Amino acid sequence: MPLVISHRGANRIAPENTLPAFERAIALGVDGLENDVHMTKDGRLVVCHDDTVDRTSNGRGRICDHTLEELRRLDFGIRFAPEFAGTRLPTLEEFYALCGGLKVIDVEIKRAPDGDTASAAEVIRLAKQAGLEKQLLISSFDPAMLLACAAADADVRTALLYMPASPCCEELYEDIGAFAKKYHLAALHPMVGLVNEAYLEECRSLGLMVNPWTVNLEHALVSLRDWGCDGVITDEPALAARVMYGKSA
Repeated sequence: MPLVISHRGANRIAPENTLPAFERAIALGVDGLENDVHMTKDGRLVVCHDDTVDRTSNGRGRICDHTLEELRRLDFGIRFAPEFAGTRLPTLEEFYALCGGLKVIDVEIKRAPDGDTASAAEVIRLAKQAGLEKQLLISSFDPAMLLACAAADADVRTALLYMPASPCCEELYEDIGAFAKKYHLAALHPMVGLVNEAYLEECRSLGLMVNPWTVNLEHALVSLRDWGCDGVITDEPALAARVMYGKSA
């Protein structure tokens, strides 16, 4: 059965990409967590989807222009709901500390505005420090970032994220196997609308995992389950767990 991977934690019931969101997803019995990481001005990795804090906090500005100490002063919960006031931006180390019992940890690396790929090696180093390298699956929309991961550790598992507008689509679909070999991929993470049974069969024949995003509708979850998909990245972990395993959260 497909693994249930909670997208930015249980982001419908707690602020996305925060410790409360990840803790609630784990309590729902998910198989894995997905997050997003950026590097701060002082070289620390923090968990946030956007490259700025404007949408999710009471602050403003790019993450790369702030130190961790500066970012820790911001409130990442108050915009979601009053009960989460005072929620702080988590570091990747704090995120990893929650993940010991999971089957998969999907860390999406966002490329720095200046194109630097230093975060690749740091994501891997911190995972090893936490003893989580076997569960780690690094994903990115940027093939260059995935190559940086492979250069840092040849054994790390990586996945390409993509959508119809992604520049790599033409090369990918010309020869999926050759593309995967070129970028040292273990998995593909396509937008869910790009996945059908034939695609999954081809990827399976190539030894590639497929974990589509963002799978929030019951009919899509049922189809992917019946087609033998490896995992689903979802904003609806309770629904996904019920469809996949008959669990009632």
